[in-house]
Amino acid sequence: MKKWLLSTKVKPKNPYTGSCLLNTKITGDDAPGETWHMVFSTEGEVPYKEGKSIGVIADGVDENEKPHKLRLYSIASNALGDFGDSKILMS
Repeated sequence: MKKWLLSTKVKPKNPYTGSCLLNTKITGDDAPGETWHMVFSTEGEVPYKEGKSIGVIADGVDENEKPHKLRLYSIASNALGDFGDSKILMS
């Protein structure tokens, strides 16, 4: 049985810089809230497991000229990723 060590090497002081491949709003404009479908490339560098979450800090600054804050997203992909190579995850 393979044990999973979730990303303890990636921390706020030692972040992983990845890529957002897709960011699409999937709820209608009249919905009471927003749901987004996001796809991230981790190049296999960030171990993850379905049902956990990933913290994302966007580049740049907010409307108050302050750095963006951490946002948590639920991981929908299985542990092998959507293409079986552990490099792409969906939230």
